[in-house]
Amino acid sequence: MSIVMALLLALMGVMAPAAWSAAPAAKDNAPRDLSTVVADHAKRGAASACYGNVVITSRANGRLVSAELGYGGDSYAMLRARATAVGPWELFTVCFNDWYWTVQSQANNLYVSAELGYSGDNNGMLRARATAIGPWERFSLSSCGQGCTTITSMANASLVSAELGYGGDSYAMLRARATAVGPWEQFTTPF
Repeated sequence: MSIVMALLLALMGVMAPAAWSAAPAAKDNAPRDLSTVVADHAKRGAASACYGNVVITSRANGRLVSAELGYGGDSYAMLRARATAVGPWELFTVCFNDWYWTVQSQANNLYVSAELGYSGDNNGMLRARATAIGPWERFSLSSCGQGCTTITSMANASLVSAELGYGGDSYAMLRARATAVGPWEQFTTPF
């Protein structure tokens, strides 16, 4: 694990597993897409690694996933596939630790959680709001072929969907709620 990551985690009061190590950095700190990270990690076969400057893009609408830091209350840092350009809210660090992945917003340094305590249309909403890794912050990332990646919440065994049927400020909200891979459950890169 890099010294910078260790310091950030220590400042947040999070103890990272000692086995985590930094993965090779992207050239010129350029954003890397989630599918490339998953494929590179599989080639390396490392038990533990972290990858920074990762962008996540919905294949269904071609939009980058943002952590909505301007939202308040229970919607603070909701993940939505709505951006057309990479900015601070669209960059994530993903880490693999033996059998699960974590996703952390680089904009607020908080881990992404699947909000399984929410009800109705917000159940399973992904938000960058956790200071520590618990069951709701653990994900499985799998290749679905040719630059395609699926994200599954390990807490409820549900695939993450970009809710393209939602309107307004909830349009393209990411939720861990699907049982099968369809267009809304596929993530890739626009680059």
